[in-house]
Amino acid sequence: MISLILTLMISLGGCWDRNELTSLAITTGAAFDKSKSPDLIALTAQVINLDTLAPAAVQSTIAAPPYWNIKTTGHTVFDCIRNASQQSPNKLYWAHNQIIIFSEDLAREKGVSEYLDFFLRDAEPRISIWVLVSKGKASDILEMDSKLEPIPSINITSLIENRRYTGKASAVDLYEFSNRLLSEATAPVMSLIELIGNGEERTPLLSGTAVFNQDSKMIGTLGEQETRGMLWVIDQFESGLLIVEAPGCDGQLGLEILNSSGRIKPELANGQLKIKVEIRASASLGDADCFVDILDENTWDSINKRQAEAIREDILISLQQAQKLKADIFGFGDAVFKKYPREWKDIKPDWEEIFSALEVEIDVQTTLLRPNMILQSVNKRS
Repeated sequence: MISLILTLMISLGGCWDRNELTSLAITTGAAFDKSKSPDLIALTAQVINLDTLAPAAVQSTIAAPPYWNIKTTGHTVFDCIRNASQQSPNKLYWAHNQIIIFSEDLAREKGVSEYLDFFLRDAEPRISIWVLVSKGKASDILEMDSKLEPIPSINITSLIENRRYTGKASAVDLYEFSNRLLSEATAPVMSLIELIGNGEERTPLLSGTAVFNQDSKMIGTLGEQETRGMLWVIDQFESGLLIVEAPGCDGQLGLEILNSSGRIKPELANGQLKIKVEIRASASLGDADCFVDILDENTWDSINKRQAEAIREDILISLQQAQKLKADIFGFGDAVFKKYPREWKDIKPDWEEIFSALEVEIDVQTTLLRPNMILQSVNKRS
């Protein structure tokens, strides 16, 4: 019996590595800016103030904000984190970190790869962390006063999740960015964020995309329409509105995208490479600011054609900017490699130049499904 008990004790797990909640500083955001010393890294880590988790009766007596931004420097990211222990009585805990923000000047001058190594190598951070570039200081984003969400980093996470309602901003996590960075052709991208307004009224705006080269340095940006074009092609456009000119009246229509799909098909013939992009999308009529006779079949067909043309325009504008930057943000190169692995060996060394002059055929097929709750417009005939 004693032998059996001893044997079972050996196989039982223990709690040798447990961490009590009160002994941890739970981080929800990290921001990297240029340091005053070129040899050091400047990190701002946003930590939740656990006192704010107390019942409302207790919170009313607490004047402290719901978060604490710890600013620290070091020779590496890990060194910064350990140096934070000189300020924080609790160890920084990264399992619940939501975002990583890089200032634009840092991303352009130094690149971001050396800052991501810790978050990929260490066991605590998740690879689903959102990565962003800020116009201005990254630490300022973590200090803005959010009206509805008291913790700035969690507020930004909500903005990223809500971007699917507009299609005007990209959403890139650590996993996707790293895959693009390790790709032989696909250019890495990040979400772009900035603060708008003045003084205490400044609020974050998530809009556009930051484009990087394979050396992890930022080389340019995509605007809202260019970002939307990219999302169409890489099959990440979830929802949003298309604004088109109304047929038969002087006004505009808002078309709500209900579903979409994008497909890339490379074609290599007689030594000439061509890319075909196939887009399929359906929408409903969201609103109209003039009288539109949607019961007229020709009018309905005209709206549908304008929907397809608007999508094509998004993609063309995005393609022009990408070719100008010589950055394959769409993953055309990876698609060529998968279909023509032998030929890719000869194409790869000159891919940037080939991409910048690549012929792209855009095939858009759309369906306008329904006018929603009313058949006739309340706007009067002009």
